Amino acid sequence: MSSLCQNLLMSLAEPTRLHSDDPAASIEAVRGMIEARLAAIVPSAQTWPVRLHEAQRHALLSPGKRFRPLLTVFIAKGCGVSAEAELSAAIDVGCVSEMVHAASLILDDLPCMDDAALRRNQPTTHIAFDESTAILTATALLNRAFGVLARLPQVSPVARVEMIDLLSYAVGSKGLIAGQMADLANTDHSASIAEIERLNMLKTGALFEFAIEAAAILGKASSAQRAALKDFSHHLGLAFQLLDDLKDTLMNDDDAGKTTDRDIGKATILALAGSQAAQDRLLGYIDSAKDALSRAELIGGAMLEAVLDRQFAFVNHK
Repeated sequence: MSSLCQNLLMSLAEPTRLHSDDPAASIEAVRGMIEARLAAIVPSAQTWPVRLHEAQRHALLSPGKRFRPLLTVFIAKGCGVSAEAELSAAIDVGCVSEMVHAASLILDDLPCMDDAALRRNQPTTHIAFDESTAILTATALLNRAFGVLARLPQVSPVARVEMIDLLSYAVGSKGLIAGQMADLANTDHSASIAEIERLNMLKTGALFEFAIEAAAILGKASSAQRAALKDFSHHLGLAFQLLDDLKDTLMNDDDAGKTTDRDIGKATILALAGSQAAQDRLLGYIDSAKDALSRAELIGGAMLEAVLDRQFAFVNHK
C-alpha cells in the first residue's frame, strides 16, 4: 500500500483527522482511497492479454462517483469499524461492488441490451474495443470481485463466506441478472407501480443491498441495525433507479455523461405517472431511506446523509 493511502487510512481511523466539520473533504478523501485501490486490484494495462486488461481499466477506472463503495466504507465505520486493517477491508469490499457495477454496465450497454455508445463521458467498452472483448471484460471483473472477497486477510472466514454468498445472490438469477432479464421484456404499460418497483429492486437494488449488508457484516451490526439498513437499501435502490430514469428523459448525452433515451417504450414509473409525480415519488423514496438510516443509529450518520445528498443533487436542485 502506498504511503498516501496509508496516511488516508490513518485519517479515516481517527475521526478528528477526517474533516468531521467538512463532509465534502471527508468524502473526497475516502473516494481517493477507493480510486487508488481500484487501480491496484486489476492488472496493469501492460499485462498480457493487453487488450483485455486495457478494457478492464477503461471500464472500471472511468470517472465515477463511487457511490456504492462510499456507502460501504461509511456504513462500516458507522457500525464501529475503526482499526486501519478493518477499514482497509471495507475499502476492498466497497471496490467489489464497484467492479460488479462496472461489469453490469458493460453488459447493459451491449447492442443486444441497451445498445449505448457513451458511458461516463467516454465510449462504452464494446465501442472502444469490441463486443467480444467487452463480454470477456465483464466476466473477468465479476470473477475478480469474488476473488477479492475470498482473500480478505482482515476478515474472519465465516464473514467472508457470508459476503460471498450474499454477492452470488445479489448478481444471480434472483437478483441483478433477473432484473436485467425482466427489463429486456419491460414493455407492458399496464404494469402497476408495485410491479415496476419489483423490477427496479432486482435490477438496481440488489447491488445496493450487497454494498450495505456487507458493510453491516464487517461492522458486526446488531440485528436491529441490520433490519434498518435493509430497509435503507430497499428505498435507496428504488430512488437510484428512478433518478436514473429521470436523467434518461430530462438530460442530454453530454449532461448525463451517457447515452440517454434508452427507456423509450419501456414501462417505467416516469412513463406511467409523468415527470412531476415521478419526482415527488423520488423525494419520498429518499425521505424513507433517510428515515431508515436514522433508525440504524450509526456513528456519524450526518456523513452518510452528505453522501446521499451528493448523489441525489440532481433532484435536490430541481
